[in-house]
Amino acid sequence: MEIIFLDNGLSSKAEHSYNLAKKVGEALTRRALRYRVFGMKSMDPSISGEIDAIPHFSRSLYEHETPTRNERRLRSLIAMIRGASFDASSPSELTSSKILNASFEKDLDALPAEVWSPANIIVIPAISQNQIFGLIRCLLARPLNLRPRVICQLMFPPTWTSFGRNAAFGQGLYRKAFRLADRMIGKTLFFTTENDAIGRLYRDKFGIETKILPIPFGQTRRAAVTVGRPRLGFFGYSKSDKGFHLLPEAIEFGQNNGLEADFTVQVQHGGWERTTLEAERRLRSMKGVRLIEGILSSDEYMAETHKIDVMLLPYDPFLFGLRGSGIFTESVASGRPIVASAGTFAAKSIQRGEAEGEVFEPYNARELSGAIARLLPDLAMRQTRAAERAKAFVQTHSADSYVDVLLAHANNYA
Repeated sequence: MEIIFLDNGLSSKAEHSYNLAKKVGEALTRRALRYRVFGMKSMDPSISGEIDAIPHFSRSLYEHETPTRNERRLRSLIAMIRGASFDASSPSELTSSKILNASFEKDLDALPAEVWSPANIIVIPAISQNQIFGLIRCLLARPLNLRPRVICQLMFPPTWTSFGRNAAFGQGLYRKAFRLADRMIGKTLFFTTENDAIGRLYRDKFGIETKILPIPFGQTRRAAVTVGRPRLGFFGYSKSDKGFHLLPEAIEFGQNNGLEADFTVQVQHGGWERTTLEAERRLRSMKGVRLIEGILSSDEYMAETHKIDVMLLPYDPFLFGLRGSGIFTESVASGRPIVASAGTFAAKSIQRGEAEGEVFEPYNARELSGAIARLLPDLAMRQTRAAERAKAFVQTHSADSYVDVLLAHANNYA
């Protein structure tokens, strides 16, 4: 048996895919289990050298397509009827699904033949409406007795898109895909989710039963006890769906109201989002704000977050929703309080007593600032409680527990 990871999100060390492949690979090696990882053709060469990942996929999980000429004409006509403006550059969900699924299917068919051995377990760490049809068509083309067991992580809700807008067609696309795969589901094709909230969503909307496959974190270091002014941090991609644009106003409002705290903010983006660029410009001129530029290695990330007393996770409840987060996972495992927006999985974890922190709503900068102000006066007590909750959290979010779930899932249907 060999465990095969097919990850067309694995391109750089900034992606959670890299940490997942590295840590799970180490856990598999400790158990003397054979595995292979296939990532993007454009993958950072150092990843291949470090974790033996094989460059393979042509299109990324996070890509999208522009509208066809006919779609642009239709959009223009609809906009004219409604008296609205017309944005020809806005990505097309349906064209993205059609083209990216075809690309994914082609890449799957080009994998070495032995990958598809019935003895193997194939793991797809993340899949969206832009890959699921390609996978299903690829599997249906193989005789039933020659199909491997395939485990797909439904990381995103059906509203997710790679371009930061809620999907209008996502639910219909998933429903069509599940109907197409009906005879395989529970026999050779299995679905997992990172948390029970996403699991309930897929069960209630589509009747799909999933198992929980928690995303493991990388190296963790117990959060330090606060000395002097508390420091709050924002790490990861600088995007509006992660609330980066809320930071300048939230910090400014807090400072104007006597907030005694410093902020460390990672700046990492592709320069395409206007709100992100404007927020970065404002942050650069603010006192009490330290910016970290670009991608961090695992060791750099651990060193920087060790200086952080509270992690800010102001993720958009509509665009980010119930998805999990590696930064959330690492923070809770380290015993670090968090601030999260209502309607996200991080907030629900606080409300259930699994994580320590403050929740804010409605979703705006002043409410974020208010949550920070509520948390800081009792920070020492909050840190003690966060450290206690970390103990239970760590047991279910390790690379070994991830492997246990994979093996148990596969063996149940062997």
